[in-house]
Parts: sequence; structure tokens; C-alpha cells
Amino acid sequence: MRLVIVGSGGQVGSDLVRALRESGENFVALSRSELDVTERLTLHDKLASYEPDVIVNCSVYHPVDECESHSEQSFAVNAIAVRELAIVARDIRASLVHFSSDYVFDGELGRPYHEGDAPGPINVFGISKVAGEQLVRAVSPKHFIIRTSGLYGLTGSRVKRGNFVETMLRLGAQNGRVRVVNDLRMAQTYTQDLAKQTLALIRTNDYGTYHACDHGDYSWYEFARKIFEFSSLDVTVIPVAWSEMAAGSAPRPRYSVLENRHLKLLGLDKMQTIDDALQGYLEARRGTQVQAASLSG
Repeated sequence: MRLVIVGSGGQVGSDLVRALRESGENFVALSRSELDVTERLTLHDKLASYEPDVIVNCSVYHPVDECESHSEQSFAVNAIAVRELAIVARDIRASLVHFSSDYVFDGELGRPYHEGDAPGPINVFGISKVAGEQLVRAVSPKHFIIRTSGLYGLTGSRVKRGNFVETMLRLGAQNGRVRVVNDLRMAQTYTQDLAKQTLALIRTNDYGTYHACDHGDYSWYEFARKIFEFSSLDVTVIPVAWSEMAAGSAPRPRYSVLENRHLKLLGLDKMQTIDDALQGYLEARRGTQVQAASLSG
């Protein structure tokens, strides 16, 4: 099996590259500078030249608030480019892996969403992700649409200049106290877990839509408390409402927990609990810091 990873420099892409390397898979990793998914005229020939069996799309435009005022960019990356990738995959008889989001839902259901629940996005980012999903289904018969939520990974997010865990550790160390939203709830997910789950899924022919999140759910406030608990840091965490923290920002779903129902039915659910995943991340983070210190010394 030969894979091409598009958008390999981000949180998901970098951990997927790591998982593929460890498993000995044959793959090509393409960063945004090496392949811009919005360059429609050259996309087909560039991807086809690698003769992939699987194309994995890790590209996304996801600054949620910016998407409200930059809807053209949001749809260009999250929908139109996704359609072009699906066309390429169909034409060369490759399968397509596309990552989507809990933000395709409105957060008002009151229970974890499963794959059969109808989307109802409440912001431009979510609308663009629904459009991307629909275009994949319409164009490419061999597809895996993987919805996930609350991502954090060692590479961090360029948009967020790190990730939520790193932001909490930095602010906690600086101030000894942090204010964190307590009325938005989801399943925070370690990108290393998502990468391993993705690799297990694409080794099958069970195409379709999947939810892949770490097990459990927390508000961001509760998750911050766990970060400091597992890091043995004495930081005061103050719960606040989203409306108080981010007036004028794009609306967010209040309860967007995803249930990995389809993975469970296939016996393929390899995701950890949120607590175990977070502890694994913090351990990996410490290892990276030790390695960096030894190299600099």
C-alpha cells in the first residue's frame, strides 16, 4: 500500500507520518509548500505522479473566528479543494481519507453524536466542513471521512501557536491562575491516537463515515484542571462562560461529544480514554524536552 499524505506538516499530518514510519508503510509526505490543495490546475498531475493507493487529506483552514469573515478561504480549502482531491482519488482508483470535525453539529442534541445523526452546523467553519463531506461522498466511492474533536499534538497548531495543553501550561506557569470556558463540552483527542486509529482503518475496505475521538468528555475547564493535576502544578482554574470569554466570536456547539459507534461495531476502536491520552502526551512532551536539552548541551 502506497500513501500520499497531503498537509503533512500539521498536528494530524505529522503524527500520521510518525505512525507510518514506525509501521514501515510506503508513503510520501507533502507539506503545504510542496502541494497547495487550492492549486486546482496542477493538483491532479502532481498527485497522480506518485501512484498512490490512498490519499490522506490533512489540509484544513480552521481558525474558526477568521472563517466567519474569510468564508471564501474556508470553502476554498475545506470544500472546493476537497472535491478536487476526491476527483483525483476517483480517477486514479485510490481511496481518500478526509478529516472532519465535531463542528458539523449544532451541539443541542444532549447526547453524544453518532455517525447517523444529521449535521446542523452553526458557524462558517462547520458549514464548510459539511460541504466537504458531502462532496467527498458525491464524488469518491472509496472514502473514509473521519470526524474528530479537540485536537492536541506535539507538533502543535500553527494557527493556535501551540495547542490548548501548551497554552494552559504556559499561562499557568506565568500567572498561577487561568480562566477557562466551562460551558463547551467535547472529547479532547490526542493526535497520536487519531493517527494510529486512521492507519488501522485505512487497512480495511470498510469505507464510510467514522467518529474517532478519545473516550470520555470534558469541558475545557475540566480538561485544564486535568492538565495541571497530571503535571503536578498548583494553578487556580477559574470557570467562565464562553460568552464572557469570547464576545463577538463565532458561535460554538455547546455539547459536541462524538461517539465512535462505527469503529466499535467493526471492532476497530483503538482510541484511549482522555486521561490516558493526556498522560501519554505529557510523557512524550517531557521526553522531547529532555532530548532537546541533551542536543543543545
